Amino acid sequence: MKKKDMEHHIYLESRFYYCLFVIIFVFTLFISVIVMGSRTGIMQTGTVDYESDWVDKNGVPVSFDNLMQKDHIVIQKKTNGDIINNKSLCFFSKNIYFTVFLNGEVIYNFRPDPPQVFGKSYGTFPQAITIPVLSDDGILTIEADNLYPGHPGVIRDVSLGSESYFVISEMQRSVPEFLMCILCYSLGLVMFFIGLFGKYFGDKRFEVMSLGVFTIAASIWIATESSLLPLLTGLPVAVHFVDYMMLAVVPIPLILFASYITGNKESKVPLIIGAHSMLNIVISIVFASLNIKDYHETLWVSHAIIGLTVLSIVGFIIRSLIHKRLKKGVIVIVGLTFGIPLLVGIVELIRYRVAPQIYVSKPYFQYIVILFILLCSGYEFISLSEMTKKSQIADIMEKIAYTDALTGLLNREAYNDIIDATHEEPVSIAVVMLDMNHLKKVNDKLGHAMGDEYIKTLAKCIKDAFPDEKCFRMGGDEFLVFSKMKSSNPEFHKSLANLNKMIETYNNEKRKEIPLSVAIGFADYNSEKDRIEDIFRIADERMYEQKKKMKMEVGIS
Repeated sequence: MKKKDMEHHIYLESRFYYCLFVIIFVFTLFISVIVMGSRTGIMQTGTVDYESDWVDKNGVPVSFDNLMQKDHIVIQKKTNGDIINNKSLCFFSKNIYFTVFLNGEVIYNFRPDPPQVFGKSYGTFPQAITIPVLSDDGILTIEADNLYPGHPGVIRDVSLGSESYFVISEMQRSVPEFLMCILCYSLGLVMFFIGLFGKYFGDKRFEVMSLGVFTIAASIWIATESSLLPLLTGLPVAVHFVDYMMLAVVPIPLILFASYITGNKESKVPLIIGAHSMLNIVISIVFASLNIKDYHETLWVSHAIIGLTVLSIVGFIIRSLIHKRLKKGVIVIVGLTFGIPLLVGIVELIRYRVAPQIYVSKPYFQYIVILFILLCSGYEFISLSEMTKKSQIADIMEKIAYTDALTGLLNREAYNDIIDATHEEPVSIAVVMLDMNHLKKVNDKLGHAMGDEYIKTLAKCIKDAFPDEKCFRMGGDEFLVFSKMKSSNPEFHKSLANLNKMIETYNNEKRKEIPLSVAIGFADYNSEKDRIEDIFRIADERMYEQKKKMKMEVGIS
């Protein structure tokens, strides 16, 4: 590489790293401000723990840790205006519908009536209930019903405070997670379209595409698990329906990606898991629509399919190690990217199945999924970059192999490949043969350097006259054009006229002792009825007839 080219390359790389630094700095700063802001509670106006002194309708004290053991409960708490005025009753609920009363009057009713297809569950949702002004003592009552008999619902973190602070602080807590979801979703779209249109990447494109689809589905699932999306839309049941659907669909792209990256693309396991996942989705929707079983009640099927997916991925990895299908670098990537998420995922799945009533979704596993996505994406982009470099080198080598060094036109090697292709698919073209006149005399009298200049000038004139056609230098002073225009097309003859005009202009400007001239012959070729050898012979005969006439006209033998 020349010094100037090297300096230009370094300059371009430095600009890239500057841009990368700015992007990382801005994103890190933005996330840090949001995270620190949510922790410090800039808008905090104070909250009061309000979980003590609640009793059931018989006056027996209750604990919110195991509150919803029954299908229907009524709990009460004595209070007064000094405590509750200008405050809101705030808590998180899950898998319950409820009504809140103050002195027997309804002040809040959370009993949504969504379309049947969405199911009933809404996940863990923050509730902020404005309490009317109370001038004296009063009784707060919560009447709650379990959505799923036998599966306890949850009321937790009961407090008194500012409604706006409670909601905003919960949104702040979810913002970093939500922003990461947007980043991953965008990344997934990019990978999907790279895989979709990257036909030169071979089977790698399916690996990238499946990772892109998994990234899109996983980022939507993580977003629906946070509080931000339900709060922004005001549709917690609809959002949780999307949550169930994404959880049911993620095994499909995940197992496809795993099968490709581990070298098990021929395995039938992805088809089996994909079929089970799609069947699970269809049956779940039908059951929910007919009010037979809700999504929460059939969630174990999705968990079972995820478990099967995990086992299959482990099997793929072991099989690849046994058959030595993975390079050492890929083994490390596969071990890091799959090992930790799979282990944590199994632990989280067991925790949820063993104690769903006390299981509270935390973003730790979501962050591990995001890390998995970023690691895999980084690996794929590095792999694609290497493939692109190799492809560019291959293109350069092919161009060198198929290009005439002196003129830049296609050479005989390219001509041979194109001729072979004409035998495989229908072709209808005009074959134009061109032969420069007096090259030997030019070399003898004006020198070989001038002969090369004549050849290069004629090549440029031919290419300019037929800009969209395949133009060849067959060797020495012989040239060939494959024109998509038939000889009956006026545009074809216009191109020939332009060629002769450019040659005439060159001669008028240079006024050489021996003028540049070329003999031309052409014939139409249809691969379905003609032999290419016969067409070449016809075009060659016509060219030599013109060459004889031109020699006689100028008196040069």
